[in-house]
Amino acid sequence: MLLTHLTFSFPLLHLPHALSSDPTTEVTPDFVSSTLLRPALFTRAIYCGESNVTKWDCEPCRALGPDVQVIKWGGDIVAHDNSTNTIVVAHRGTNTKNLLSILTDLEIKHVDLDKSIFKHPSGVTVHAGFQDTFKHTSSIILAEVKKALIEYQSHSVLITGHSQGAAIATLGAVMLHEQLDSSIKKSVVVFGLPRMGNEHWANYVDSTIGSDFHRVTDRKDPVVDLPPHLLNFFHPSGEIHIEAVDENGQATKVAACPGQENKHCSAGNSIFHDELINHRGSRIQELLVFVHK
Repeated sequence: MLLTHLTFSFPLLHLPHALSSDPTTEVTPDFVSSTLLRPALFTRAIYCGESNVTKWDCEPCRALGPDVQVIKWGGDIVAHDNSTNTIVVAHRGTNTKNLLSILTDLEIKHVDLDKSIFKHPSGVTVHAGFQDTFKHTSSIILAEVKKALIEYQSHSVLITGHSQGAAIATLGAVMLHEQLDSSIKKSVVVFGLPRMGNEHWANYVDSTIGSDFHRVTDRKDPVVDLPPHLLNFFHPSGEIHIEAVDENGQATKVAACPGQENKHCSAGNSIFHDELINHRGSRIQELLVFVHK
């Protein structure tokens, strides 16, 4: 399913930028299972719907095991994962067609980070729509996480999400890094993250979250390559790129991509040859059941 049916109003989708040319390294199955798989399952669980999630009765729920307590459902999940004594915040994506329309609009507006939420340095701007959506639940999420950390005597938070939910999760992760005590471990794993801020934003995520941030991209997913650089949008570091899958949809080759925009990974894709099916959230965990050869 090629994206040749989409009409873009701008002539170029990449401007010359300091794309990383550092060689990638192959990711091991152990890293996938220990770091990426549970976040993928939590992200997938959101798509099961409120009834199934609150009863914890769906395929990814069963894969995660019965030892998960849903604390809050509101389209997003706040939960306690007793197996790791971790508070989990998972954000759902939105309709892909609507998201693509937003991401390819020349009227995309950059706004400053909200000073009432973030302790941001000057010059940092983000996608106005993503921040507006985030602000609807940011105070609720922060309060629920703080409460849950005390109630469950936990010292660990996992933040995850897919598509637009990945953008909301990234904003939330920066907020939680700034608002929670440094003794609390914060892990961030997002899937299909679109570009969401200027180069200062990418640097801000790198300096705030650092090596605890992982953004998983799937082969020729067009969403992760939008909005384009020419609209002053850039990715932070931490890309984990699924390069190949088998006939069952299970990942057979996964690479860690150094730098903010590595030309050997999703930044090297051409939007005219991308495949929208690579963005779907319905089979995230299957893509990460990494087959070791």
